[in-house]
Amino acid sequence: MSDTALSVLVHRHRGPRPIGLDAVWEEVRRRSWIVPSAPRIVIQVDQQRRSPLVVETARSLAAFVGGLAPSARVEIADAAAEGRPSRAADVESAVAVAGMVAHSLRLPAWWFESCVVITVAGVEPDAVTRLSSALDAQAEPLRALNPLTPLATLAYEAHRLFASDLVVACATCRRDDPSSDACWFVSPNDVAVEMALARSSGCDPAEMPSLKMIAQHEILAILAYPEIARHPVHRHAPGIAKAIGPGFRARAWDLQKGVVLRDAIEFAVRGMIDINAQ
Repeated sequence: MSDTALSVLVHRHRGPRPIGLDAVWEEVRRRSWIVPSAPRIVIQVDQQRRSPLVVETARSLAAFVGGLAPSARVEIADAAAEGRPSRAADVESAVAVAGMVAHSLRLPAWWFESCVVITVAGVEPDAVTRLSSALDAQAEPLRALNPLTPLATLAYEAHRLFASDLVVACATCRRDDPSSDACWFVSPNDVAVEMALARSSGCDPAEMPSLKMIAQHEILAILAYPEIARHPVHRHAPGIAKAIGPGFRARAWDLQKGVVLRDAIEFAVRGMIDINAQ
């Protein structure tokens, strides 16, 4: 896996969000992370962690992609906005396959269609997975079809079978304050986004169930980047382990400390930074 594939763009913005989003999309365009020649582009909106920021991000992205690829058919897959069940929940059209971890899986029929998929996910603390975002959002189409399968297993199987071509995770920097700075994590690699989210919020990626599941079957980059906090975290959030070693390094001009608590997420980034595997 190349360094480019493991690159994560992180942008924290204070002020009008359209300005922050324009800056993110311009950097995505500069890095050629979206293929303008694709005939069909599906923007998959996270339903469980759906928020005004997630919706605004998805719509802004659709407008950007439409301008970048005028010949492409751009679709926003957002069942909540359409007031109907997700088509992924259509059991009759589901396709049964053997899983790598799960004994068998039902997959939504549209996974077999030709398209570029971009997932726009929210970010939330979670009692089971500790931090829930991109990997869980990708697995949402599997949940209704495989209700008895553990969430970490579904996250791995979705990553293995239908990883997004681009992942955008977004949240306000303090979950309990919707007016706080907006923060976006963007990468063509779903695992890289999840690792960057974990470290930026003070968690150890090695302790995340979904990442632990993936690490049993794939070789992952070392998961920590201790340089991320110019002002180190001096307090220890309950149940959060220490980082395991250097691997991601951030280049930034202004950073601040952050921790994850049960009811809040605070990201340890400010401005725009670039995180790369070593």
